[in-house]
Amino acid sequence: MRKITTDTLVQAEKDHTQAVCAYVKTKNEAYQRELFRAVTAVIPAALDYDTSKNAGDWSWLENFLLADVPTLRKLTEEKSALLQFDQFKKLYKNRFCNGSAHYVDDTSRYNAYTFIENLGVKVCPYCDEEYLDVLEQDGTPTQRTLELDHFFPKSLFPALAMCFYNLVPSGQSCNGIKKEHLLGMSPFEKNIEECTRLSPDLPIGINMENVSPEECEIHFHAVGGMQENVSVFCLEQRYLRHKGEAHRYLLLKQTCGEEKIVEMVNMGLFSTVEQAREILYGAADNSQQLLQKLKHDILDRQ
Repeated sequence: MRKITTDTLVQAEKDHTQAVCAYVKTKNEAYQRELFRAVTAVIPAALDYDTSKNAGDWSWLENFLLADVPTLRKLTEEKSALLQFDQFKKLYKNRFCNGSAHYVDDTSRYNAYTFIENLGVKVCPYCDEEYLDVLEQDGTPTQRTLELDHFFPKSLFPALAMCFYNLVPSGQSCNGIKKEHLLGMSPFEKNIEECTRLSPDLPIGINMENVSPEECEIHFHAVGGMQENVSVFCLEQRYLRHKGEAHRYLLLKQTCGEEKIVEMVNMGLFSTVEQAREILYGAADNSQQLLQKLKHDILDRQ
């Protein structure tokens, strides 16, 4: 429901591939040859193993690890039988996601916690209503309230267990609900936020002062693949508890629209339009807060 996009995405990709490549380089030649054979059967490489090894060219591995969601979806549909090798699933379980003290690459100390920190995602992108926290306290191991969901389940496609764009930071509720479902859209896809429009179904022009919060039941108006996401995560049912927020935003939009805000600034109630909007609606750049999609769809969409 909320697209994952951060300023640190490129660096996060780099750290991920470097750590996995560093791990593979520590393995013996038999392991590397077998992994090369398995990976390039899925995504062909320009060079053979010996040439790649002698040239220090690990692009065959990097390209696989950074395959985007459309590519991964195509692979799961067309080459499912070739995605059953389990080297990456073992790496995920034994090193990447085995607590804060285990690392894919001991030198860089890279693991799931590094991945999460690099992305900087603080709200579950599937539901937009659950915070994702990493908790640190003196004398105790680092803990987290979030899960890493495999968008394409590692139980079905173990080869994709360490693919960067198959790892979705998510709330424990959403991850527990999703399990092995194949969803319609990933939070890493560009147009995911355009495939839902959150709003109550109320008559155009209705006076919100005559509408109660209970009448503001939120509908997602999902299209395309997001219909599956909304259904699997039971989002409309879960958003019944947010009718009050929807009512508040609709009432604010009616009583404190742009013309009213300018009028209040001219009256000296606020210093600037930006200040007025922030006080009334909340900070404009509030990507680390809950329910921002709901707020955007009601306040900013026509």
